[in-house]
Amino acid sequence: MPLGNIFNRTLSVGLNVTPRHPTGRRHTLQLKRSTRMSEPSHTMSVRDIMAVNVVTIAPDATVLQAAKLMEQMDIGSVVIVDRQRPVGIITEADIVRRVIAREADPKTCVARDIMSSPIIHVTPDTPLTEAMRVMARSGIRRVVVLKNDSLAGLITSRDILRWSPELIDVLVESLRMKGEASSGPITEVEDELIAYGGVCDGCGEYSTDLVLEDGKYLCEACRR
Repeated sequence: MPLGNIFNRTLSVGLNVTPRHPTGRRHTLQLKRSTRMSEPSHTMSVRDIMAVNVVTIAPDATVLQAAKLMEQMDIGSVVIVDRQRPVGIITEADIVRRVIAREADPKTCVARDIMSSPIIHVTPDTPLTEAMRVMARSGIRRVVVLKNDSLAGLITSRDILRWSPELIDVLVESLRMKGEASSGPITEVEDELIAYGGVCDGCGEYSTDLVLEDGKYLCEACRR
């Protein structure tokens, strides 16, 4: 979910949403590797960069409603909330695997039928490095933020790496030392993390649009 000005909006079906990027498109951010935020990333916590107005939907909302909402707002997931308590999450991949691939009817299939539950979460005080570690171990790209069992926000791996690209190195080294991996060798975890964002082997600039070509991770400009 893009960082920036975030506000609440309510659709006629009663879903709380946040807006898409002002351009209406997903975008690529490129920064010099030497770029650093004013506060060192190792002292930053989830609360510093999480999106606080999260897109939510009721358990009995249809998958079609969820899909239309994600398309309209240009987001990759919605959180399922029951009586103000987050009970699950649906991603684009969930819809593909659990609805389209099974030829289920998105008009009759409801959110509770395909949501991932129980929810994997962190707290607002969780360090960014630990939040990345949770995602890597669980094989996910976004994690819900809970405070006293209530929904406080949402954070994605892209959010973290846009703010702190150096955390790729920190996390990979941490995983190597602890021998932790979500599925497969550490090299696979490293490849996945760099795919979220990293330094281009061609120009040396940071990009969230890297593609592996001939053993090198290249940004869009260097792939031309």
